[in-house]
Amino acid sequence: MSKPFETPQLQSKLGILFIFLSQAYKFLRAFGAAFLYFLIKGFPSEVVLPISIGLVVLLLAILGYSILSYKKFRFYIDYKNAEFILEQGVFATKVTSIPFSKIQQVYFKRSLLQRVIGVNSVIVDSAGSSAQEIDIKALSDEDGKELQQVLMQAVKEEIGTSEASESNEPQSEETASKQPEALWTHRLSPLALLKLGITSNYFRGVWLILLFVGSLYQQLGDFELLQDDQYTEGIRGYFDAYSKPIELFLLTALVFVGVFILGMLISCIEIFIKYFDLNLKQTKESLELAMGLKTNTKVSLKPRRVQLMRVVTNPIQKRLNLNEAQIAIASSQDDLNKAKIAIPGLERAQVEKVKRFLFSHQMRPGRIFKPAFILYVRLLIIAGLPLLLTALVASFLVPNYMTEILSILFIIFGMLIIPYQYYWYKALALEITPEFVILRKGVWNQKTEIIELFKLQSVTVSQPVWYKKRDLYNYTFHTAGGDLSFPVTSAEAQRYINYALYRVEVSREAWM
Repeated sequence: MSKPFETPQLQSKLGILFIFLSQAYKFLRAFGAAFLYFLIKGFPSEVVLPISIGLVVLLLAILGYSILSYKKFRFYIDYKNAEFILEQGVFATKVTSIPFSKIQQVYFKRSLLQRVIGVNSVIVDSAGSSAQEIDIKALSDEDGKELQQVLMQAVKEEIGTSEASESNEPQSEETASKQPEALWTHRLSPLALLKLGITSNYFRGVWLILLFVGSLYQQLGDFELLQDDQYTEGIRGYFDAYSKPIELFLLTALVFVGVFILGMLISCIEIFIKYFDLNLKQTKESLELAMGLKTNTKVSLKPRRVQLMRVVTNPIQKRLNLNEAQIAIASSQDDLNKAKIAIPGLERAQVEKVKRFLFSHQMRPGRIFKPAFILYVRLLIIAGLPLLLTALVASFLVPNYMTEILSILFIIFGMLIIPYQYYWYKALALEITPEFVILRKGVWNQKTEIIELFKLQSVTVSQPVWYKKRDLYNYTFHTAGGDLSFPVTSAEAQRYINYALYRVEVSREAWM
């Protein structure tokens, strides 16, 4: 009797429709500027027929490619060699195989298009490079859940009974339909989403506006829908009307406030789409997370897979009792931001519940290290260089207003940069306990990053030439889920780091 998924499998037949619509959307984005040009200028009668024929040929070509891509996309489980294998490629076949021992988790994602069509993305995530991640983009709910159950059961059997408590137990037909009992749950209400949107990502929305305006201007300029002389006259009129630096500064500040408010609105919409209907549930074996309106993600987090945890908040969110937990599992990426699973809107008590579940030990006080004062001096120098460059440029462009410009620059440096860098320097701290390495940093966005000692892979100690006289060092802690860095501190920390590495060596706990 053959085992499940032992023979090569195709995706759901609806995958053809999904591939076709995805490719058509890519072409629409690529030729969006040309479409906008003809929409505004109108279609000349002599090109209507060639364009129509071209569109039909293009759609037929995309359809043919979609069918071939569907038929060439096959996946199966090689039980003999303990691997999950994917074969894909229309013109050249690419084979990706992931050993069971490298599989971290199997989870689901659904974009808005996938939900309309009725299929799921099933992602097989490994501890190798990002190229080793397998994404099966069009499986039905039934097939996706069966693949997840069968594959995780095969992974558990390969790893051995030592992970039996963290893996899916064999399920009979009677128990397979039962949901794991929730010990506690956390849901984000629309009001909580609104609070998050107002109190976070202040400049992300502004950055998105600038990117959109810049991209739109470039595309309009490419098709001569925006004349250069109009743009030049507008800029010249702006400088003629507000020629004094104080007037320019005030008007620019008003424009920035307007853009900032619009950016905050965009951030609220983005957070609502990303974290809509967020549901976090702790069972006996895992943390189950589901969220998203445009892209619905379902992830199962098990303690041994977790390498790093970061807790993020800011003064406003702290008063509202809102925290974000960012969790990184084993990955080839060396940055927590690139491989994190974010859970926003947690109360402090819920953050502690997550810690107790994910960490093997209780957190106890340890030795705290602070950076040397020379770090603060270096931060002031680095932050002051752009202002110095601004003053040099202004001395050539508007020499008659140097007093006003220097006054503004000194106000910025004295009232903003000096206190900000000081509080950033004071907030930076490294704590080494018998079980954890904890890094705290941030003035507005206050971050606490936590590594369990037995999950450390290595520690890098560096000493630039200009640190030797003061006997100062930079330290970097490496894990399979990302790195933590602590700059410019004393050699005394090395004794504690050596102790931490000793604890790593004598620990028999599995790091993943």
